Amino acid sequence: MNELKVGLLAIVTMASVVYMSFKVTSNQSGFGEYVQYRTIIKDASGIFPKTPIKVAGINAGRIKSIELADNNAIITFEVLDKVVVTKNSKLKIKTVGFLGDKYLEIIMGRSKERLSRNGIIAAQEAGGIESLVRGASDVLKDVKVIMASIKDSMAPEGQEPPLQKMLIDMKLAAASLKRIMEGNESNINDMLANFEEFSGDIAYEMNNKNPDSAMKDVKEVLVNTKKLTADLEKIIANIKAGKGTVGKLLVEEQIADEVRETMAGVRQLMVRVNNIRTEMDVFTGANTLYGSESTFGLRIYPAPERFYQFGVVTSEFGLERQSIIKTNLNGAESTEVRSVQDKNSFRFNAQLGRQIHNWVFRGGLIESTGGIGADYELTDWGSKFSMEVFDYRDGIGPNLRFSSEHQLYNVLYGRIRVEDMLHERTRSATFSLGLKFSDEDLRGLLGFFLR
Repeated sequence: MNELKVGLLAIVTMASVVYMSFKVTSNQSGFGEYVQYRTIIKDASGIFPKTPIKVAGINAGRIKSIELADNNAIITFEVLDKVVVTKNSKLKIKTVGFLGDKYLEIIMGRSKERLSRNGIIAAQEAGGIESLVRGASDVLKDVKVIMASIKDSMAPEGQEPPLQKMLIDMKLAAASLKRIMEGNESNINDMLANFEEFSGDIAYEMNNKNPDSAMKDVKEVLVNTKKLTADLEKIIANIKAGKGTVGKLLVEEQIADEVRETMAGVRQLMVRVNNIRTEMDVFTGANTLYGSESTFGLRIYPAPERFYQFGVVTSEFGLERQSIIKTNLNGAESTEVRSVQDKNSFRFNAQLGRQIHNWVFRGGLIESTGGIGADYELTDWGSKFSMEVFDYRDGIGPNLRFSSEHQLYNVLYGRIRVEDMLHERTRSATFSLGLKFSDEDLRGLLGFFLR
């Protein structure tokens, strides 16, 4: 009865996680039917399967697969059926931040006719640094036009220069001023008297012998400025001589080279971290011999063709091990073979793999023992077929395992495994259901819990 309650609780928990995953993952665009389209671009760097497709900044689909054809990348993606993609729509590659993740934005056209299924949408690839360079080129063209306009204004071809006309106008203005001054001598004399008084005041302020003159204060300011200049000259001389931290950085070429190398290494590290992809899966099910079984797996892709795989496997009953016990009683020797089976056992995976087109080859630690494996992935179908050879039992031989994994809906997958195919006595099968998450799915799931 307790086992039935535990099983029902596990099923309810799995159903809750599946429902929550449907709400926040897989395009993060909700439920509904999807329509498949294609596009062709020259550079698909930073774009991977499951990269989101957005309309008006909202997730509306994701990339299904990327293929190479005639030096171009053919991207197959799917969009919610309720989003009407018209024939003259365009696809634009955008990024989140300067070095952020890329996504594809659909810019709807004005046509009212809907694009047919598997139709091709034209892509606009310009962006980032290229847009800046093109903008700078446009600015230079505008500057050239402005300089030409200034040149034409200063000396128009076949016309009188504007500066010469200004000088003639000033000469005429001087003549007019002379005529104005004639007959206004008394007013001008009063102005000169006022100016003389003003000059006397200026002379008083400029005399540094007067205790309250402005010149005395200016002289003190100049003395302090001279002292400050002398101190700056000493500091600059020390820097030029290589004294102090700043001086060493400016004078010693080795330190400057080390600083440049360090900055270059930091930039390379940031680029590599930005290109790392991860995939995570969780499965739970039952084995015909070992009872319930759960697995957790994590794949880290430092490059599109290489990955590291880590994981843990736990089952209700562990693998059966045989031990031989020999006894000697009054000269008679007897041999006894005992079978021991662990309960609630844990086994670990740590493998290095490489992907070549649809094939994946890996090797390392498989369920706490050495082994190798090969996978064949059908991305369009959401299926994967695997074969593994590893040995974790003495006296029985290697375990040949075949497994088949298929996408049931969204992030929900089903998996069937046949264990120990070479030995009829220990052959068994495992049936599991699980969830698989990409980088985009994990970000959406974490955002749901942390908001």
